[in-house]
Amino acid sequence: MVNISRLFTLSFFTRLYISILIAIIFSFALTQYVVEDMMQQDSVNDFVRDSQYIYAEVNRQIGLNNVEQPQTYVFNLPFTEDFDIRWIALDSTEGICQRCEYLGKIHGTDTFALDEEGRLLAVHQIPRLNVQLLVADKLHVHDVASDNDDDEEIEQLTGLSLEEAVFVLFVIILLLIISLTIYWPVRQLQKQINGLVSTTKSFGTGKLNARADEVLAKPLNTLAHSFNTMAGSIADTVKENQIFAQAVPHEVRTPLSRIQLAAGLLRKNNVDVNQLALLDNIDTYIDDIDELIGQVVAFSKLNTKQDEDEADFYQTIELKPFISARLQTLKPDSNINIELDIDESVEITTNPIYLRLLLDNLVKNALSHSKSSVKIVVKAIDCAFELSVEDDGPGVPIESQETIFFPFARLDKSRSRKTGGLGLGLAIAKAACKRMNCELSVQNNHKGGAKFICKFL
Repeated sequence: MVNISRLFTLSFFTRLYISILIAIIFSFALTQYVVEDMMQQDSVNDFVRDSQYIYAEVNRQIGLNNVEQPQTYVFNLPFTEDFDIRWIALDSTEGICQRCEYLGKIHGTDTFALDEEGRLLAVHQIPRLNVQLLVADKLHVHDVASDNDDDEEIEQLTGLSLEEAVFVLFVIILLLIISLTIYWPVRQLQKQINGLVSTTKSFGTGKLNARADEVLAKPLNTLAHSFNTMAGSIADTVKENQIFAQAVPHEVRTPLSRIQLAAGLLRKNNVDVNQLALLDNIDTYIDDIDELIGQVVAFSKLNTKQDEDEADFYQTIELKPFISARLQTLKPDSNINIELDIDESVEITTNPIYLRLLLDNLVKNALSHSKSSVKIVVKAIDCAFELSVEDDGPGVPIESQETIFFPFARLDKSRSRKTGGLGLGLAIAKAACKRMNCELSVQNNHKGGAKFICKFL
């Protein structure tokens, strides 16, 4: 039995080819059935017309020659070499034929099928002479014997009769001709669609200069043109956003530096405690803005298209010493215990900047929300590995575990602005993960804290 559900898992063109093949075979089978039926009907009609012609000629000669005993009279009839003609009494108890099949009245004549060879019998009544004229196809013994010899030879070679072998050969030739005629344009269409799919995949991976070939068959050329127009608009928008995202931080840093300089000058000649406290707050705000600008620039760069020569920056990195070095740079609070569980054999070949952005932002996030401990685990899984950073803080609500990676996304309760985050750390970590072709997700651990898991594929 064919599993119908599995057919729908096949590609569109595979199902199309199968459908065309089934349609062709069904069409041939139906045509064969209809043609054979029509040919058989035409053969019967021709035989009946010939028998009626013989019957009319017999009646004509009986009338001309006043024949009273047609059984003994020698008629001058056409087609005698093709037909057997005999007479029986109209009221005879002898059956017309013992093993024949009655086909019905065809053009007013009782017609019978005599045997499997296709021979026919027509019965015409002559009531005024109380006789019936029987006209039947003649059996050509020598031809049949010769045909049987040919059939047996072919059947031994192919296992099919002569008619079956001829029909199978005819079907195979026609199938090849029709299949080639249909396959060529469908195959060209498939190549063109595959080209469009490949172009859209390249564009989706960040190659914003990817464009489709518009020299295609209709309506694919319209689709390719629409895609190219859309891709051009998206590429222009992305380029404008990148220029804007990189220009704004640069322009903001200039007045920010002037504010910082002015605050320093005011601090130098000022002894008022309240004013000094206000200047300290200004310095804090300046540091926050500077850090935010740095994160905006980093996030913008991660979301630009990849350079073709980016692989030149890849390095093979041992994770345990790399993570240990980053922890010393981050200078975590001494009140928070950091536990490392890292498989020393695990290493990765990637751009170290991406790995640093991923690790630094996940660790900073964990340190900001943990109560007393942070755990970093790296374990090998088959041919890949998994990096997880978890804390014992309040955790992330299930309904926010997707949106937490959006830029400037904040949680109302457990992870608010008061915890010190600027809202871009997890978005940067997610973008860095994407650059390294890995997946970043979050869940709550058994202690209720957040556990960020990065699966390197």
